[in-house]
Amino acid sequence: MNPSPKPAWSRLGLGTGTLASLGRAASLSEVNRLIGTMLDIRVTVIDTADSYGSGDCECLLGKALLGKREQVVLVTKAGYRHSHLKGPLRPLNQLVKKVLHRVGKRQQFEPSYLSACLDRSLSRLRVEQLDAFLLHDPPVEVLTDERVIRLCKDLKQSGKTIFTGVSSADPVVLRSAIVSGAFEVIQTPANLNAAATMQPIWRDCEANQIHLIGNHVFDPACLSLRDMTHEKLMRATAKLLPFQSTILCGSHNPIHLRQSHQWATESLADCDLLS
Repeated sequence: MNPSPKPAWSRLGLGTGTLASLGRAASLSEVNRLIGTMLDIRVTVIDTADSYGSGDCECLLGKALLGKREQVVLVTKAGYRHSHLKGPLRPLNQLVKKVLHRVGKRQQFEPSYLSACLDRSLSRLRVEQLDAFLLHDPPVEVLTDERVIRLCKDLKQSGKTIFTGVSSADPVVLRSAIVSGAFEVIQTPANLNAAATMQPIWRDCEANQIHLIGNHVFDPACLSLRDMTHEKLMRATAKLLPFQSTILCGSHNPIHLRQSHQWATESLADCDLLS
């Protein structure tokens, strides 16, 4: 029997950066409702990272996606240090992560570390393969490290991930990632403040057939603008980004997710962007 075809990248994606954050963590029932809504409106992309909740976010998603893996495009990231305490010490993980970052042990991109991160993500997510594994805010020298480039190729050949990519807000890093030819997915900020800097990057991704993921759509600085709303920001982002890209919406609320899906598929007219 042939394996089920992979779902396509949807226009809207679910961002999970706050699902397991301190003080705002969602329950499993809440995540189940969110995933149910996502699949009901044909949103396929889920974006997470091993550092979100120090692994707790991936654990939540792993439970919620049981029996649903073939319906989603699953993306995770690695590069930020965090703790792996288990059992009764597990609640300390997020505090340990904060301490590591404060003492300068914020990131790690050694190939052996990245490989171990991917294996731990697969275990927490309860899957055998990712759709995309992204380097999380790497410095530019990481993208010229032949060991890292070789690792990305090896991870794809091993079947642990279909694609590799880079998530960054630094245009220099993103251009290096594009020029390398080693990555199939790029994630950048995608809001009105970032557009002037990022639009050339977005065009280069489209020209090089690199799948683009836009995040930080609801930037607080943008929302503070006069008469600005979540709806206007999402519709404007949908207008600015290439048609085949994915726009992330971080939400705990199924109603907000449904609204964002509608906005993301109905972009603003040019005149509205300028008003």
